[in-house]
Amino acid sequence: MVDADNGQPPPDPTPAEQAGPIERPSRRGFLTGAVAGAAGVVAGAAGGYAVGSATSRGQVVTDPTVAPRPEGTGFDHLVVVMFENRSFDNLLGYLYEGPDGESTPAGQTFEGLQGDHSNPAPDGTRIPAHPHEGPTDEIMRKPDPDPGEEYPYVNTQLFGTIDPESNRSHDLPNLKAPFNAPRSDASPTMEGFVIDYVDKFRGEHHREPTVDEYRQIMGNFVPNMLPVFSTLARSFAIYDHWHCAVPSQTFPNRSFFHASSSHGFVTNGLGGYDKWLDPDRNQATTIFNRLQDAGVPWGVYYDDRQLISLTGLLHAPQLEPYWKTNFHTMSTFYEQAANGTLPAYAFIEPRMLYDHNDMHPPVGPITGIDVDQTELTGGISDVRSGDALLHEVYAAIRTSAASTGSNALNTVLLVTFDEHGGTYDHVPPPSATPPHAQKSTEMGFGFDRLGVRVPAMVVSAYTPAGTIINDEMHHGSLIATLCERYGLDPLTKRDDGATTLRNAVTLAQPRDPSTWPTTFPLFIPTNPESKDPIHDGQEDHPLSPPGVGLMSMLVARYGEPGEPVPHTYREAWASVRKHGQGLFGE
Repeated sequence: MVDADNGQPPPDPTPAEQAGPIERPSRRGFLTGAVAGAAGVVAGAAGGYAVGSATSRGQVVTDPTVAPRPEGTGFDHLVVVMFENRSFDNLLGYLYEGPDGESTPAGQTFEGLQGDHSNPAPDGTRIPAHPHEGPTDEIMRKPDPDPGEEYPYVNTQLFGTIDPESNRSHDLPNLKAPFNAPRSDASPTMEGFVIDYVDKFRGEHHREPTVDEYRQIMGNFVPNMLPVFSTLARSFAIYDHWHCAVPSQTFPNRSFFHASSSHGFVTNGLGGYDKWLDPDRNQATTIFNRLQDAGVPWGVYYDDRQLISLTGLLHAPQLEPYWKTNFHTMSTFYEQAANGTLPAYAFIEPRMLYDHNDMHPPVGPITGIDVDQTELTGGISDVRSGDALLHEVYAAIRTSAASTGSNALNTVLLVTFDEHGGTYDHVPPPSATPPHAQKSTEMGFGFDRLGVRVPAMVVSAYTPAGTIINDEMHHGSLIATLCERYGLDPLTKRDDGATTLRNAVTLAQPRDPSTWPTTFPLFIPTNPESKDPIHDGQEDHPLSPPGVGLMSMLVARYGEPGEPVPHTYREAWASVRKHGQGLFGE
C-alpha cells in the first residue's frame, strides 16, 4: 500500500477542491457519505439532482432539476485532458486481475497484464513485467531516467532492432537511416523495451546500468498508487486498445490529435523547432478551425503559471488569430465549469514547465549544471501530481449543476495521453491509414502504423460503470467524434471512419451525478499555486522534453538571434515572462 501521508501538510486547495464535500450556498454543493474502498470513493448527493430509480449499474435520474439531454445519450460538451508519456500497461495494466484482486466485470474482457509478460535483457535473462517497488517517492517518479521516446528508440522497443549497428548507444542527432526500423513488414514483437533502455542509458550516462536500474522499465503502477485514475476507470469506461497516432514522441502525436497529421514530422525538434511555426511546412488545418467555421464554441486551457499554450504554438499558423479569444487559464476553466459556460469542446493542457503535473518521467542532469536528478524532491515528474490534476478536473465537472449551458449531465470527459514515452506495453500496434500522400517525410516513416497503446477513459452520465471497450481506437477518434457530432467533413484519411466515442456513451437515461464517486488523490509534495512559480532550491532543475520543446518554439518565434533555449526552471520562467506574457487569453 502506498503511504498517502508522509507526514507533510497538504497543498492549498485548488478552485475545484474548494467545491468539494462541503455545504455551499449554491447548486454546486453536495453532501459526503461513507468512505468505500481503498481508493477513497465517497458516495454523495449532488445539489440540483434528484436520485432516481436504481439500475444494475448505477442510479438514473428520473426527476432532476437539471434535465437530461432530450434526445437521450450523447453530449453537448466534450472536455479532454491529455497527459504525457505513459503506456496503457504502465498505468492501467493491473486495473483488473491485478495485485489488489479486482476482477474483470462479468461478460467483458480486459487486455491488461494478466499472465506472463517479459522482455530479454542484454545478457539473455528475462525481465518480467511487475508492479513498481520501493519507497513511495521513488515509485512515483519511475521510470527514472526518462526512456527513449523518439521514433528510432520506439522502433527498437517494438521490433528489437538497432540498424545500422553504428546507431548503438548514440543520441538522436547522430542516428542514421533506417533509424532502427525493420527492413521488411515485420510484426512488432514488443521485446525491445529493456534492450532500448539499456542502450539509451549507455549513450547518455556513459556507463552500464545496474540490473535494478534497467529492470524498472518493466515496472508498472498498481491501482492504489493512482486512486483517481483507477477509480474513474472502474466507475465509467476504459479503452484497452487506444493507440497513439505515431510511434514517436509528443509533438507529432499532439499534432495528430487535432490536425490528423503531423506534416511529415516524427520528432519534436530534429531539424529545428521552428518547423512547427513555418506556415509553408505546417499547413494542415485543425479541428479547431473547422469548429470555428461552423460556429461551434471551443477553448484550450493551460496552466496559470505557464502563461503560454503548447497547442497554440504547435498550431500557430492556424490558431494564432484565436490566441486571445479561445485560449484561457485553468482558473477560467474551473469558473466556466461552475457557471455552466464551458464551450462545446474544451482541451486541457497539464503544466509542462516547472514542477510539471503532466506525468512525464524525469529527465537527466543538464550539461554544465551539477544536478543529480535522482536526488531531486518536490512535485517534479511525480505521477501523483497528474492524479491530483485529474481529480480537480473531474470534480469541477461532477459538481457542475447549472440549469442552462454545461453541466454534469451533458458533458463528456475524455482522459488520455499523447504517447507511451518509452514505457512498457505488451500489445503490438496495428497498421494505420496514412493521412495523405507525402513525397518525403522525416526519417522516411510512412505513417502506415500506429503508435503504442496509451491509457484512455471516458467519464459521462451516460456511461455504464465498469465498462471495458475493446474496439480499436486512436487519436483520430477525437476528430471523428467532433465531426460526427457537428456534421463536419473529415480532416484527413486517418480520421475518416475512425471509431468515435459513441461506444462509451450508451445509457438511455443518465446516471445521477450524486452517485458518481468522489475522488481523493494521494498526498503530493507541497506545490502552492499562489506562491512563486519556482520553489526555493528548484531553480536549476531540468525541463522535461515537452518543456524544452515549448520553450524552443517560444524562443524561435520571439527570441533575439542567437538567444539560447531555456533548459532549467529559472531560465524558463525568465523567458516566458519576457516573451510569453500576454500572448494568450486569461
